[in-house]
Amino acid sequence: MTTQSRSLRLADQLSSNPYCWPGGYPLYAITHDGAALCKHCCKSERSSIGTTTGRDGWGVVALEANWEDPDLFCDHCGNRIESAYAEDAK
Repeated sequence: MTTQSRSLRLADQLSSNPYCWPGGYPLYAITHDGAALCKHCCKSERSSIGTTTGRDGWGVVALEANWEDPDLFCDHCGNRIESAYAEDAK
């Protein structure tokens, strides 16, 4: 599987299913350089993710649940990524 197809598959998975099953915990994407991407950016930046070189910051390598980090923000748009157990910042 190529870097592009794996990245795009993971991004599409997050866009269409932003919560893991079972449990319904909120997911986010992790890029090869350690950045966090929200479900919205995975959808809006689909073209960049689908054509990633693997060295450009758009290579999605994993999806992870945000368990308790109330200060996790998308590194692209800056929006807060929902957490499963942490209270929302007021």
